[in-house]
Amino acid sequence: MRLVHAVVAALLLALLAPPGVAATPSAEHKAQRPRVSITASPEWVRKGGIVTLTGTVKGVRGRASVTIFQKTKGKSWVVEAVKRTTRKGRFTHREDVTSGDRTYKACVKRACDSVLVHMGQQPKQSTAVSLTGQSASTVEAGQSFSVSGTASANLNGQQVQVQAYDGATSAWSAVSTAIVQGSQWATTMSVGTAGKAIPLRAVFSGGTGLSPSVSNQSAVAVYGWYYLEDLSTVEGSWDLDGAQRISGVTYPRSVGENDETIQVDLQRSCIRFSAAVGLDDSSASTDKSSIRLLTDSVERYANNNLTLGVGSAVAFDVTGALRFVFEPAGINDEPQIVLGDARVLCAF
Repeated sequence: MRLVHAVVAALLLALLAPPGVAATPSAEHKAQRPRVSITASPEWVRKGGIVTLTGTVKGVRGRASVTIFQKTKGKSWVVEAVKRTTRKGRFTHREDVTSGDRTYKACVKRACDSVLVHMGQQPKQSTAVSLTGQSASTVEAGQSFSVSGTASANLNGQQVQVQAYDGATSAWSAVSTAIVQGSQWATTMSVGTAGKAIPLRAVFSGGTGLSPSVSNQSAVAVYGWYYLEDLSTVEGSWDLDGAQRISGVTYPRSVGENDETIQVDLQRSCIRFSAAVGLDDSSASTDKSSIRLLTDSVERYANNNLTLGVGSAVAFDVTGALRFVFEPAGINDEPQIVLGDARVLCAF
């Protein structure tokens, strides 16, 4: 009886014992179950193009046999190739794609992974770029100022081009670039062509898988220097233009007159006048004259004692003026009064 009890006790202990030992083979088996991964490059391929399938197999000792299947829409799986992994568990397969989207599947025993390959051109993602700020609305030609904006998240790391419109050529031209970071961009720029309202915009020209986009427009008033000799007069005409001398200094872009009132249309688009004023060096030593310079009816400069060998630098504000007016008055012999390198700062 005692022997029977001992046997029964032993059986009960065996049945109730922790399953650690019994579970060990199952854990080892699980650890050795294959794990397969597969990728395709490119995932979009043109008809007749080459797709490269690469993958890895883990959880298998030694080199494994990998079966690669493929199927197109509505068809059954077809064995495409059987590959052996390298000692590091890697495999590669290349093939032509001749028709339709297809799925490739790599299997080791019952462990599989799949990847979809499209035939054709990959659709491009839409993008967006905007111009939201600029540090100045009025600048001189060539003066730097900053512009900034936003962009869609898929443009992070991409280049945005800032463009200015040239009315003379009816074309947009690049004036600066910026790299998008955190959906923001900023850059400094300058415009070399004067104009009352030069249009600006930001442009993404497109890239791999990304559609081009164009921002809203802003504008900047760009002022440039214009010589009076290049501007048409609306009353009177200059006797002299081009290179003239005042007190031994040659001014290559000058105008001159001795007795006629001259008016130039500023179109209310100019802000500054600058010139050297004096008698032409060919005047007689006894010559004298007087001059008044006005904007509309407002006197800006006057000299009642212009004499040979004396030149004066003259500059004044002409903001909002419609006309620039030159009024000479010869005191004797009416010598030529020269405005040396006379110019106005305007945004026409």
